[in-house]
Amino acid sequence: MNLKALTYCVAVARLGSFTQAAHSLHVAQPALSMAVGRLEEELGVQLFNRAARQVTVTAEGQLFLDRVAASLVALDGARQALKDMTHLDSGEIRVGIPPMYGLRHIPELLAHFRARHPGIAMHVVEGSAEDIGQRLRTRRIDVALLEQRRIEPEWDRVALGQDEMLLCMSPAHPLATETSLRARQLQAVDMLVFDQTFLQRHVLDAFCAADQVSYRIALESNFVSLVTRLTRDGMGMCTLLRSVLQHEPELIGVPFDPPQVLSFGLCWRRQEYLSLANQRFVEAAQAFFANSAAT
Repeated sequence: MNLKALTYCVAVARLGSFTQAAHSLHVAQPALSMAVGRLEEELGVQLFNRAARQVTVTAEGQLFLDRVAASLVALDGARQALKDMTHLDSGEIRVGIPPMYGLRHIPELLAHFRARHPGIAMHVVEGSAEDIGQRLRTRRIDVALLEQRRIEPEWDRVALGQDEMLLCMSPAHPLATETSLRARQLQAVDMLVFDQTFLQRHVLDAFCAADQVSYRIALESNFVSLVTRLTRDGMGMCTLLRSVLQHEPELIGVPFDPPQVLSFGLCWRRQEYLSLANQRFVEAAQAFFANSAAT
């Protein structure tokens, strides 16, 4: 039984397409299709329904490929464990980080980690919490920095710290002198909001919905720099983390009443081998944030 053919079949099942599977694996589609066909002949069963526009997995294929996918993950873990034993000061980390949290903390953490582990290559991707979670589920990253409400039960995690979400505005805004803001004070207020893939948007919407309050959307975007720039220009209010606001001297931050505190942590897939490089990154992040909280 050919290992490449098994890998091809799992990719076809996941993507629902021979073309997309070939593209994702960087192989020619005819070669992939031929390998899958040979495996089906060897097994004596049809793994895929090819008649429909989208390829679907047969009942026999589902039974077989569920076990194959788990075995391939275990095999990758075994390979990585062997590599770790012989290359203790090398490797790579693949980390996903939401843009808001990355503005303040992550550059310092990465510089700190690089200074101590110069042989480890760092691959960092930025995206919304929804996007980062999807990348972790599909194994495109190994570790994710997420707010605890976005960490799934089947993932392992370590807590890193907390940050407070604030309502931010220019000093000329009518609410800039308030010491805190309740939901009713946001009725019909112009807001520059992040899109629905951002946890901060859900927190803001839940805060307002609890008091049946509706704000006005002046701008919706997933560009943090655009939102902060237009807030400085007086278009309306936005939500930022307190740690981010420290680097926005032209903005005023007012706490929610009650306060809206976000708890962040690193998470990874449970029951899969986490490489030594990634283990070292998790340990370094814990130490870094613990030291930051103490100073």
